[in-house]
Amino acid sequence: MKAKNDSYQSPALGCMLGTANQILLKELERTLKDAHLNLTSTEYLVLRALYSKDGIQQCEIADMVGRDKAGICRCVTGLVRKGFVRVEPVSYKCLRVYLTNTALSIQPQVMQVAESRHKELIELLSPSELKAFTTALEKIIKNKAR
Repeated sequence: MKAKNDSYQSPALGCMLGTANQILLKELERTLKDAHLNLTSTEYLVLRALYSKDGIQQCEIADMVGRDKAGICRCVTGLVRKGFVRVEPVSYKCLRVYLTNTALSIQPQVMQVAESRHKELIELLSPSELKAFTTALEKIIKNKAR
Protein backbone atom coordinates (compact mmCIF):
# COMPACT_ATOMS: atom_id res chain seq x y z
CA MET A 1 0.00 0.00 0.00
CA LYS A 2 1.30 3.43 -0.95
CA ALA A 3 2.14 5.88 1.85
CA LYS A 4 -0.35 8.65 2.47
CA ASN A 5 0.63 12.07 1.07
CA ASP A 6 1.90 14.09 4.03
CA SER A 7 1.76 17.46 2.27
CA TYR A 8 -1.27 18.50 4.31
CA GLN A 9 0.14 17.27 7.61
CA SER A 10 2.33 20.31 8.15
CA PRO A 11 0.78 23.75 8.53
CA ALA A 12 -0.55 24.96 5.20
CA LEU A 13 0.68 28.52 5.62
CA GLY A 14 -0.90 29.81 2.42
CA CYS A 15 -4.28 28.43 3.45
CA MET A 16 -3.88 29.83 6.95
CA LEU A 17 -2.96 33.28 5.62
CA GLY A 18 -5.92 33.17 3.23
CA THR A 19 -8.31 32.14 5.99
CA ALA A 20 -6.98 34.84 8.32
CA ASN A 21 -7.37 37.41 5.54
CA GLN A 22 -10.99 36.39 4.92
CA ILE A 23 -11.79 36.56 8.64
CA LEU A 24 -10.20 40.00 8.91
CA LEU A 25 -12.09 41.28 5.86
CA LYS A 26 -15.41 40.03 7.29
CA GLU A 27 -14.64 41.74 10.59
CA LEU A 28 -13.74 44.94 8.74
CA GLU A 29 -17.04 44.79 6.82
CA ARG A 30 -18.90 44.36 10.13
CA THR A 31 -17.04 47.30 11.69
CA LEU A 32 -17.77 49.51 8.65
CA LYS A 33 -21.46 48.57 8.83
CA ASP A 34 -21.57 49.25 12.59
CA ALA A 35 -20.01 52.67 11.94
CA HIS A 36 -22.76 53.36 9.36
CA LEU A 37 -20.20 53.78 6.60
CA ASN A 38 -21.55 52.72 3.22
CA LEU A 39 -18.24 51.15 2.18
CA THR A 40 -17.01 47.74 1.18
CA SER A 41 -13.68 46.57 2.56
CA THR A 42 -11.99 47.31 -0.79
CA GLU A 43 -13.54 50.80 -0.94
CA TYR A 44 -12.23 51.35 2.58
CA LEU A 45 -8.72 50.32 1.49
CA VAL A 46 -8.87 52.63 -1.54
CA LEU A 47 -9.98 55.57 0.59
CA ARG A 48 -7.21 54.85 3.11
CA ALA A 49 -4.69 54.89 0.25
CA LEU A 50 -6.09 58.19 -1.03
CA TYR A 51 -6.09 59.71 2.45
CA SER A 52 -2.34 59.09 2.54
CA LYS A 53 -1.75 60.30 -1.04
CA ASP A 54 -4.57 61.99 -2.95
CA GLY A 55 -4.57 62.22 -6.74
CA ILE A 56 -2.83 58.96 -7.55
CA GLN A 57 -3.44 56.65 -10.47
CA GLN A 58 -5.55 53.51 -10.19
CA CYS A 59 -2.52 51.29 -10.82
CA GLU A 60 -0.72 52.94 -7.88
CA ILE A 61 -3.73 52.29 -5.67
CA ALA A 62 -3.73 48.63 -6.74
CA ASP A 63 -0.06 48.32 -5.75
CA MET A 64 -0.64 50.09 -2.42
CA VAL A 65 -3.56 47.90 -1.34
CA GLY A 66 -2.43 44.63 -2.91
CA ARG A 67 -5.41 44.21 -5.23
CA ASP A 68 -5.62 43.63 -8.97
CA LYS A 69 -6.06 46.62 -11.28
CA ALA A 70 -9.42 45.46 -12.66
CA GLY A 71 -10.84 45.15 -9.15
CA ILE A 72 -9.59 48.61 -8.24
CA CYS A 73 -11.15 49.99 -11.44
CA ARG A 74 -14.53 48.53 -10.44
CA CYS A 75 -14.09 49.81 -6.89
CA VAL A 76 -13.24 53.33 -8.06
CA THR A 77 -16.33 53.28 -10.30
CA GLY A 78 -18.40 52.45 -7.22
CA LEU A 79 -16.75 55.20 -5.19
CA VAL A 80 -17.47 57.70 -7.99
CA ARG A 81 -21.12 56.59 -7.99
CA LYS A 82 -21.26 57.07 -4.21
CA GLY A 83 -19.70 60.53 -4.51
CA PHE A 84 -16.51 59.74 -2.58
CA VAL A 85 -14.02 60.21 -5.43
CA ARG A 86 -13.71 61.90 -8.78
CA VAL A 87 -11.44 60.85 -11.61
CA GLU A 88 -9.46 62.67 -14.26
CA PRO A 89 -7.98 60.96 -17.30
CA VAL A 90 -4.20 60.88 -17.58
CA SER A 91 -4.39 58.98 -20.86
CA TYR A 92 -7.00 56.90 -22.62
CA LYS A 93 -6.07 53.94 -20.36
CA CYS A 94 -5.25 55.65 -17.09
CA LEU A 95 -7.24 57.64 -14.53
CA ARG A 96 -6.04 59.73 -11.62
CA VAL A 97 -8.29 59.48 -8.54
CA TYR A 98 -9.10 62.35 -6.19
CA LEU A 99 -11.05 62.51 -2.95
CA THR A 100 -14.24 64.58 -2.85
CA ASN A 101 -15.42 66.70 0.06
CA THR A 102 -17.79 63.86 0.92
CA ALA A 103 -14.86 61.47 1.37
CA LEU A 104 -12.95 64.05 3.37
CA SER A 105 -15.97 64.54 5.64
CA ILE A 106 -16.00 60.84 6.61
CA GLN A 107 -12.22 60.60 7.06
CA PRO A 108 -12.44 60.83 10.89
CA GLN A 109 -14.92 57.91 10.96
CA VAL A 110 -12.80 55.85 8.54
CA MET A 111 -9.69 56.47 10.61
CA GLN A 112 -11.57 55.55 13.77
CA VAL A 113 -12.48 52.21 12.16
CA ALA A 114 -8.81 51.76 11.22
CA GLU A 115 -7.70 52.48 14.75
CA SER A 116 -10.23 50.15 16.36
CA ARG A 117 -9.37 47.28 13.96
CA HIS A 118 -5.65 47.81 14.59
CA LYS A 119 -6.18 47.81 18.36
CA GLU A 120 -8.25 44.60 18.23
CA LEU A 121 -5.58 42.86 16.17
CA ILE A 122 -2.57 43.82 18.25
CA GLU A 123 -4.37 42.83 21.45
CA LEU A 124 -4.43 39.24 20.14
CA LEU A 125 -0.62 38.98 20.30
CA SER A 126 2.05 39.63 22.88
CA PRO A 127 4.68 42.23 21.92
CA SER A 128 7.19 39.49 21.04
CA GLU A 129 4.59 37.55 19.01
CA LEU A 130 3.65 40.75 17.17
CA LYS A 131 7.28 41.46 16.31
CA ALA A 132 7.87 37.89 15.09
CA PHE A 133 4.64 37.88 13.09
CA THR A 134 5.38 41.26 11.50
CA THR A 135 8.92 40.14 10.64
CA ALA A 136 7.64 36.92 9.07
CA LEU A 137 4.99 38.73 7.01
CA GLU A 138 7.51 41.33 5.82
CA LYS A 139 9.84 38.53 4.76
CA ILE A 140 7.08 36.74 2.84
CA ILE A 141 5.96 39.96 1.14
CA LYS A 142 9.49 41.03 0.25
CA ASN A 143 10.48 37.65 -1.19
CA LYS A 144 7.21 36.95 -3.03
CA ALA A 145 6.62 40.46 -4.41
CA ARG A 146 9.37 39.99 -7.00
